[in-house]
Amino acid sequence: MQAIRKEVAMAESVESMVVGLIVLIAAVIIVAAHYRREHYRDRWLRRTDGHRLWDRMRHRH
Repeated sequence: MQAIRKEVAMAESVESMVVGLIVLIAAVIIVAAHYRREHYRDRWLRRTDGHRLWDRMRHRH
């Protein structure tokens, strides 16, 4: 009876470690996507800076 309880307890601990690892990986992916989105947003805002756009349009001719 003791051996069965030990196996069940071990299976539960392995299961909780796997679930914790999956949650940790998901959190890393979400954080990386957030910072990547912020990087692209900053680059896009720099590209559409009004002053530089106005200078480019003014010096076209």
